Amino acid sequence: MPLRAVCWLLLAVVTGSTIGFKLALPGSDSTPVAAASATRSATEAPLAFATPNGRPVIPIGLDTGGPSSPGLHRLSGTAGRAVATYASRSSAGSGADVTFNSPYVSDLRFLAMPGVVTTPPASGSPTDTTATTTTPAPTGPPPEIANVHTISLTPFSATIAWRTNVPATSRIAYGLDAPVLWTAPSVASTEHQATLTGLSFSSSYKVAVTAANEGGPGRVDEYLLTTPALSGPVKATTSGGVILLNEQPSFPKMVWAQCPDAVAANLAVGIDLFMGNGCGTAADLASWVGGRAFVLADAQAPASARAGAVGTHLPDEWDTHLPGDLTTADALRLVPETPGSGPRFLTLTNHFYSRASALPQGKGMYPALAASADVLGFDLYPLQNWCRWDSFGDVFDSQLDLVALARGRPTFQWIEARRMDCMGAQLDPTPETVRAEAWLSIAGGAHAIGYFPNNWSVDVGAEIARTNHEIQSLVPALVEPPIATSVAPGSPVKAGGREHNGAVYVIAVNASRAPATASINVPAVGDRVLRSLDGSQTVTASGGSFTDSFGPLEVRVYVASPVQG
Repeated sequence: MPLRAVCWLLLAVVTGSTIGFKLALPGSDSTPVAAASATRSATEAPLAFATPNGRPVIPIGLDTGGPSSPGLHRLSGTAGRAVATYASRSSAGSGADVTFNSPYVSDLRFLAMPGVVTTPPASGSPTDTTATTTTPAPTGPPPEIANVHTISLTPFSATIAWRTNVPATSRIAYGLDAPVLWTAPSVASTEHQATLTGLSFSSSYKVAVTAANEGGPGRVDEYLLTTPALSGPVKATTSGGVILLNEQPSFPKMVWAQCPDAVAANLAVGIDLFMGNGCGTAADLASWVGGRAFVLADAQAPASARAGAVGTHLPDEWDTHLPGDLTTADALRLVPETPGSGPRFLTLTNHFYSRASALPQGKGMYPALAASADVLGFDLYPLQNWCRWDSFGDVFDSQLDLVALARGRPTFQWIEARRMDCMGAQLDPTPETVRAEAWLSIAGGAHAIGYFPNNWSVDVGAEIARTNHEIQSLVPALVEPPIATSVAPGSPVKAGGREHNGAVYVIAVNASRAPATASINVPAVGDRVLRSLDGSQTVTASGGSFTDSFGPLEVRVYVASPVQG
């Protein structure tokens, strides 16, 4: 090994994260642990989430309660009665009807039930959410759905079974506010079963059970599914480019170095993963959140300081402190892997990006750093690092570069949430910039989002809550591999597509501060109608392409329901 590289490595070991220069996130003060084998183990057991023993922490202002009656509750035709619950647990009804309050409630044809052909809305009515339908001439009675019940229910998934009175193709549509996710359709049968994935603990989902046969579609049965609170170990792993919790897909929403006294405000806007503790150890923070969120510990901290964490984080912006000829073995010697410590998260600076300047030592260390982590992220901050008023397209383009660098590993990006380094009101992050940057990252392939710093204005907080809620409503779709999606070269609109159980999801963001019109090509859409996630906008694709207009920094998430055979 060249003497220069040896010096770099020795300096990094001795001084940890105290050398180099910092561009955005604060560094991590940590103590190096003893060296271990540099060979990664594919069979390591992930760390179990459990509140550590010791002095109890009273989480003042923190909601530690879960839903009072997890299970499946009828929304239509039954007034507040529990239809079926997990493990035969009974639920007392409130005595009031539970309503199906969503943008799509007036038009359940959005579910694209088998046998229904949707006719595009008339031209000149881009916001018209109604559609006409035609059905083949019935040759028998449509199916009737009965005995809808849960077979299993966990904080992250639910398996539901039901019957139809005649053989039929059947499936479930579900979502936090509306049916925007679909299970795979069953084969024609009278017995049906489907698993709802990517759920969040202590949350309620709208569930619509659909069925159709040659007699046409049957009546849609609507339910409210409430997941239980966390009550046992939770294991975080990664597989296929996705971050998993108990083997179910997740999409973490993160903050960095939060102190326990500010956790409640973060939880209130949907933060569910805390990277480090700004006022103590990760074990302290895991005890404080008490099963309402998850924690990543410093990878260099002793085991006692990592108790209760689901994973670890490597030194922040580690690339600023390392030589350009770093190898993976070098990186693993500096911060050895600890069996059972869960996935390793690493935040890089933006200098890996093809359009960013290189660090003084070059860009040669990035492949090794990517290989030493399980989840790879970075910070760009066009407003507060580059001091540029209108460089939001780089958020998308740099995310694409990171996905390529990660080689199949999950990725994340930090989103600037308030003023840090660049002065001037026009450079201050706003709700619009936070929303645009978050969805530009996701369109580019991010499978987690972080907000930095860990405090922000009331208006920005409201937008973070909105964005996090929308992300959570689409988790199984957002973590699918990207599908072919393109926009005309030179357009300020950036777009990315996903496909999940036949439904197509298109994320489009105007990355400029001026209005824009764009033609978006997504071959998988075909000639389908796409509706925006909030149900307010409708576009019709022709041959996989559609055109739409966007306001400055406007985000639009489109959903095209599955094509039914």
